[in-house]
Amino acid sequence: MKSVISKILIISLAFNSFYFLNAQVKVDYNKVGAYKYQLQFMAFSKHPDAIAFEKNVRKISDFFITNSETMKNRKGFDLKMITYGARWNDRTAEWTIKPVRPYQFGLRGELVFLFQLFLTNGNQWTVEPPYMKLYINETETGGHAGLLNDGEANSELKKYFFVSTLRSEIAPGVHYYNSLTNTSGQIVVFNPKRAPYWLPVTVRELTQAKLNYYKNGSESDKAVYDFIKPIVDAMGEEELNAPAFYGSEDAILNVNGKGQGLQIMKFNPDYWDRTLPPSSIQYITIFYNEFGYNCADENCWKSKKAEFYRDNGHSEFWEEITKEIPLEKLGNLIDKK
Repeated sequence: MKSVISKILIISLAFNSFYFLNAQVKVDYNKVGAYKYQLQFMAFSKHPDAIAFEKNVRKISDFFITNSETMKNRKGFDLKMITYGARWNDRTAEWTIKPVRPYQFGLRGELVFLFQLFLTNGNQWTVEPPYMKLYINETETGGHAGLLNDGEANSELKKYFFVSTLRSEIAPGVHYYNSLTNTSGQIVVFNPKRAPYWLPVTVRELTQAKLNYYKNGSESDKAVYDFIKPIVDAMGEEELNAPAFYGSEDAILNVNGKGQGLQIMKFNPDYWDRTLPPSSIQYITIFYNEFGYNCADENCWKSKKAEFYRDNGHSEFWEEITKEIPLEKLGNLIDKK
């Protein structure tokens, strides 16, 4: 699947390869860097909506720079900010600036902060440097990016995704989700006066969507249909009408109404305020773990932070910067009437 998100994942994999080859870098923290901005909207960078969208995204980057001492001081790195945009339309095999699914609205994008480190040998780490990112108006994030093993990229199955537990409401319009292992945390920033941004899915709706997809697919798809059809037929009305959760004993249907696993949701098209311009920012998701990755308390976080710096020679920026900013003020970044 061609998408901006997949390209970012490729960058992430490339970074991991670079990381293991260069496990310890020596950063020149005496050198103060500059700010750099870049807009990447494929062929649409000069489109009026893209220009307006980028101006709105600048408000987000300015918020981070103002409130993060690391970003404000820029000791040891240039801070490059790139706004990626446009959508890949799987049906037409082309890039577009417009929504490609009925539950989407306006422009979507990714704001990526690149920490281009100055090295003590005089070089600068500019190719796949450490980074952090957040998603804007992206309906495929906030949960776990769709049913990963079901359907083609353009199938209706991809509108369903499973979500971690809601840990807390940090402030009106700021929700924090994470798994029990504290390894998949995300903050969702939204307009609390709008309809809920996600809708629960019933077992009936999801199993019917799966049956419809696999019934008319390839030979292997039809084999899946033949396997899951009797399982669905054996379900009682109570389970079919229950909220859908991810997982099943056979590990093929992966839907149950018993509350086992992560709940499956879909984006609510009524969340959007469609009276606002398509360049408006109405929904933001940010990777965030309260105490760091796989940590449940402050002591663990301090230990992991020190260990990362010792092993790598620089901070784990995406973890540390989210702890520098006032999370309760993130809701002010959402455009409202």
